[in-house]
Amino acid sequence: MKKLERLKLKNKLVAIILSITIIILAVAFTAVIIYNRQNLRESFINKAQNIAIICGTSMISQISFGNPKEGTEDLETILKKVPEVQNAWIFNDRDALFASYHKSEFEMAMPPFITRKASMQINEKYLDLYTPILYNGIKYGSLFLRISVESLNKQIQNLIFAMIIIILASIPLSLFLATKLQAIISVPIVKLGKVAQRVSSEGNYSVRVSKTTHDEVGMLYDNFNDMMAQIHKRDIYRDKVEYELKAAEFFLTSVLESMPIALITINQSGIVSHWNKAAVHLTGIEAGEAKEKNLWELLPDFQKYREKIKWIFQSKKTLQYYKDFLKINGNSYYLDVTVFPLLNSHSPKHVIMINNVTEMELKDQQLRQSQKMETVGTLAGGLAHDFNNVLGGIIGTISLFKYKVSQQREVTQKDIEKYFTTIEESASRASDMVQHLLSLTRKHEMTFAPTDLNAVIRSTVKICRNTFDKSIEIVTSYSEANAITFADSTQIEQSLLNLYINAAHAMTIMRGDGEKYGGKLNISLEKLQADKYFFKLHPEAKNEQCFWRISVQDSGVGMGSKILSKIFDPFFTTKGEGKGTGLGLAMVYNIIKQHKGFIDVYSQEGIGTTFHIYLPFYESKTVKKNGRVKEKINKGEGCVLIIDDEDVMRQTAKSILEECGYEILLAENGEEGVEMYRTHSLKIKAVLLDMVMPKMTGKQAYQELIKINKDVKVLLASGFKQDSRVEALLEQGVKAFIQKPFGMERLANSIYNTIHDLY
Repeated sequence: MKKLERLKLKNKLVAIILSITIIILAVAFTAVIIYNRQNLRESFINKAQNIAIICGTSMISQISFGNPKEGTEDLETILKKVPEVQNAWIFNDRDALFASYHKSEFEMAMPPFITRKASMQINEKYLDLYTPILYNGIKYGSLFLRISVESLNKQIQNLIFAMIIIILASIPLSLFLATKLQAIISVPIVKLGKVAQRVSSEGNYSVRVSKTTHDEVGMLYDNFNDMMAQIHKRDIYRDKVEYELKAAEFFLTSVLESMPIALITINQSGIVSHWNKAAVHLTGIEAGEAKEKNLWELLPDFQKYREKIKWIFQSKKTLQYYKDFLKINGNSYYLDVTVFPLLNSHSPKHVIMINNVTEMELKDQQLRQSQKMETVGTLAGGLAHDFNNVLGGIIGTISLFKYKVSQQREVTQKDIEKYFTTIEESASRASDMVQHLLSLTRKHEMTFAPTDLNAVIRSTVKICRNTFDKSIEIVTSYSEANAITFADSTQIEQSLLNLYINAAHAMTIMRGDGEKYGGKLNISLEKLQADKYFFKLHPEAKNEQCFWRISVQDSGVGMGSKILSKIFDPFFTTKGEGKGTGLGLAMVYNIIKQHKGFIDVYSQEGIGTTFHIYLPFYESKTVKKNGRVKEKINKGEGCVLIIDDEDVMRQTAKSILEECGYEILLAENGEEGVEMYRTHSLKIKAVLLDMVMPKMTGKQAYQELIKINKDVKVLLASGFKQDSRVEALLEQGVKAFIQKPFGMERLANSIYNTIHDLY
């Protein structure tokens, strides 16, 4: 069958037609042979039975008269005329042999007595026939004939031979007919096949096949031509679509490659499949080097987004990060990073879109710093006045104390406590003012903590009372309970000061000629319980239930709706050229937003403006009025080395730590401190190290100390934390930092925490 499958169509047709013809002839001739064989056999048996009847009838008289000899002669006379009979036996009515006939002496053996009834058996050689001899119903004896079937077999063989001759004679005729028939069927099909092969090899679907018949093959030609026409039409359309797709692909590729934003496509495992030119420019890694590589290995700082990939794919949501500070191949950048799933992809993929906003952020920082300096300039007079008041308290108290001592006047314990309390409070206020100035002018690192808004407002109002024009009346209303929110107090102060200054300007320098200078500035703080109406009006509130609302209301010039819609836009100002950067309110908006709060503004020209700042409520029980957490003084034991070039700071720190139970060693510079630590390293538990010193800086001293003992416990001290040198030392292993000036509480607890590794 497999060999037949490999033949050509025309050979298959010939083989099939010839095979069918032979099979049909063979079946027909077999049926003929079987039918004729059966007829010949029945005719042969009938002839034998007739012979038996003739023989039996002729033997009745001989058996009746008991004359076996004559019976034998009669039997021989009859059977010699029948050459097929080989043997015959006649038995009387007592089953005794009466007469016999034998054509050949070879077969004279007496056959076994089969049955008394008539019977017949036939095999390949003989027909054995046994029949009773009857007359008028009376049995006279029985007859047994053995007849050769050779003539019957020859007749059958001749019949079979004749059939075979006929079949063999039919084969050439069948072959001739099959060849003609296959030509009629296969030639058009082969022609169609050749045309199809030409189409396949040339790809030319405009080829058509000529119709020569109107039968099924003709229908096949028509269908083939229709199919070619449709394919040709489809190819024309496909070529057009492919051209458009290629053009669109080229366009999209050009867009993606020309985009200034880096685009990176990865799968669930982080393997990169797309890396545009902006990504090459940003990372310094060529697309060929990045593709099929793991993104988390190429850009280790991007590991922070790895855990979010699964969540992004499941939720089908976009994740955005603004101004993330990341390192790429040793360079630091501010980046806006957006990660989103590629929804129509066959396999899960994600696109990471990276916008380098470093230059913009640096400019923003410069502008914000400029705005801070503008605020400092505006408040400088008030701060100087406040600072002089503080110094007045310190100097006045000390001079009074010295005078009483010089006059040998009695100074009671109560007086001493009073004088020192005044000095301590004044010094603390001076320290806070210095820190406030520094926080306003420096690039501030946000530090969130529980903060009392009452204290923040009091601090800012105090500055404004000493700074603003006396025509401005400041009215305050505070919360009776501590108004705690989780915030960076310096940033909130900066925001409030900007609002106060804007309000003051609206009531003074922005007044028209002839208008009355000054007005009323109302500042209030209250707790607000949110309800469904509040959430409807303020969707920014989200799920917070309680808010602190700070209201800043002025009676200044006010604003119209057109101006009001732009007040939070960067660089927008109504103060006139040279009187403002236009960044104040934009900065306020961003700061409040970073604190999960929001702002409402209401204004009317000629009436005034009200700002409502909403900050989330925060539960806390450990905040003092100034917003700082109150701590207890932890005492300890052991030796502490103090390295500081300022004698006052050395002696002050020595006195505080000795009071707390420590043994103190003093060194007035870095070189002396390192030598002292080398000598007493086994007993020194901690080192209080100044940052700025002659001969050997704090950084150099620390590097020498860790050579002596890599586990040395160092508490770094400086008057300014936002110093790159301080940050570098903290990264290198310095345990903690304490900012000068410090009191007993902070120093004692900082040393205790440093010794006991509580940082």
